[in-house]
Amino acid sequence: MKLANFSVTNYKVFKDTFTIDFSTDSIVILTGRNNTGKSTILEAINCFFQKESKAKTIPNDCFSERRQDIILEAVFESDGDQITIQKKYKEENAPSFCDEKGKEIKKTHILFDKLEEILNNKPFYITPSMLPDDINDLIQNIYSEIIKNDLLKLENFNGDSETEKESFELSKEYSNLRQAYPEFLRKLKQNTDSILSKVSNDVSSNLRVLFSNEHLSLNVVGGESEGFSSTDLLKSTNSSVHIDSINQSNMPLANQGTGLQRMSLIYLIQNMIENKLLGKNDNKLLLIDEPEAFLHPDAVRALSRSLYQIGKKMPLMISTHSPILIDLSREHTSIQVFRVGEKEAIQLFKSVSKQFDDDDLANMKILNYVDSYVNEFFFADKVVIVEGDTEYIAFKHLAKEKGYNIHIIRARGKATIVTLMKVLNQFNSCYDVLHDADNHIKHSSSTLKAQLTNCKNIYKSKTNDNIRVFCSISNFENAIGIGDVLNDKKTKIIYKILHEKEEIMNTYEYTEASDIIENVFEQIINRDKEIGLSGGFIKITSVDDYEKLFNDLIEQKNLEEELKKRKKDEEITV
Repeated sequence: MKLANFSVTNYKVFKDTFTIDFSTDSIVILTGRNNTGKSTILEAINCFFQKESKAKTIPNDCFSERRQDIILEAVFESDGDQITIQKKYKEENAPSFCDEKGKEIKKTHILFDKLEEILNNKPFYITPSMLPDDINDLIQNIYSEIIKNDLLKLENFNGDSETEKESFELSKEYSNLRQAYPEFLRKLKQNTDSILSKVSNDVSSNLRVLFSNEHLSLNVVGGESEGFSSTDLLKSTNSSVHIDSINQSNMPLANQGTGLQRMSLIYLIQNMIENKLLGKNDNKLLLIDEPEAFLHPDAVRALSRSLYQIGKKMPLMISTHSPILIDLSREHTSIQVFRVGEKEAIQLFKSVSKQFDDDDLANMKILNYVDSYVNEFFFADKVVIVEGDTEYIAFKHLAKEKGYNIHIIRARGKATIVTLMKVLNQFNSCYDVLHDADNHIKHSSSTLKAQLTNCKNIYKSKTNDNIRVFCSISNFENAIGIGDVLNDKKTKIIYKILHEKEEIMNTYEYTEASDIIENVFEQIINRDKEIGLSGGFIKITSVDDYEKLFNDLIEQKNLEEELKKRKKDEEITV
């Protein structure tokens, strides 16, 4: 049974019903600003799986609206079928499980066995604020899972080859134990019952005298044994994890630093999965709240690799603020990214298919080294890809000044723009691209032809109408009217354009350039406003737009190069 949908009502920040509907074969990543409820969702999912028989298992201050039920509703999928189960918490009563019509699921209910199966498969839940007892409980949970899986293997063991000799011997011992245990309990019960019978008679005599009632009697009846099960073994097992270092040995994991605790737990789970110690775990859910918390950046990258490995084998759901956890150089075929809103988790991105060739993967690895935050696009309201440093600095400044939640990706080349577009396309992203045409008159005809091909490749990478492509002619500096600028002076000039306009408005030489930058920025950012582009910027609507920018110039360059060639040939002849 795989969890496919989860709703929470009246719990902490979620006064109204909040719903998340996710794929059963994806790594689920929850993003959002602080205090939106990312951690609360994971906590609520973990609460759903708890078996509770006492009242007030949730504090009263967790009820968003007092005297109203907290309702956790989960939809599970199995072989195409769906099962909906609600868990209701009341302030003064023990929680109860109900079907989708609100009928309580008791032993006679058709869903009782399914519910037991679900609750016996509770998630592994890792939080930044785990106490020593929480860590020990999780370790015991992991250990119990391994024991259950080993016992299941022994119960179903039917091999007798030499390579399986140890398993064969264990299987025989376990079978003998299961057969002998009920008989032992029967004999023990007979002995105990005879003792209890005498006790019952003596107590009955005392009661009859005390209450002057000859009909009073008391009977102590021993319970019937249900035989022997793996549960009996699990009750008598205990586990712990100790850490040895150069300074100390045999120290409990719970006494270590928080970062070491969390990475140890995650690595334990990963390696137990890889060594098949947890059995069939494609239904077992791993919940990790802010896995990057307390970790050094290098450790976060190692954590990212580990999470990808775990996500291949078991359902994984995390809440995070860290773009480093998402590695763009990996093949993304199973990632679903949500932003947590007030009433629903809004799917921002979902990977769809393999789209990257070797050059793309190489480009992304380079990007990860040069700009480790390129994948912040998962956390932004709007995404813009730009080609060069000048426009990157300009747009970053305006976004900060106007308070826009925009992620601007600096590609530093047209080939990388195409790679980035493939990444964003794979996650069904809505974004804009601003690149240079590079149809500069200083270029040769062959260079111009190559740039035309590069430009066309960018436009051809569009996969839908929500992707827009803009072009600066011949580059960003020329498009804003400041002409060709040496690379080592671009940063200084763009700083003056952005920061000194207000101070010397009347005499400022770059006033027009500043207005043009703001115009193209607003055109790209505010999609609902169709404003005319100023300066040397155009919106590309087809590859023909590039032809118009290049064809005449290429033809002119061909003529110039032909004339130059003829002149050189004539000089050689003379």
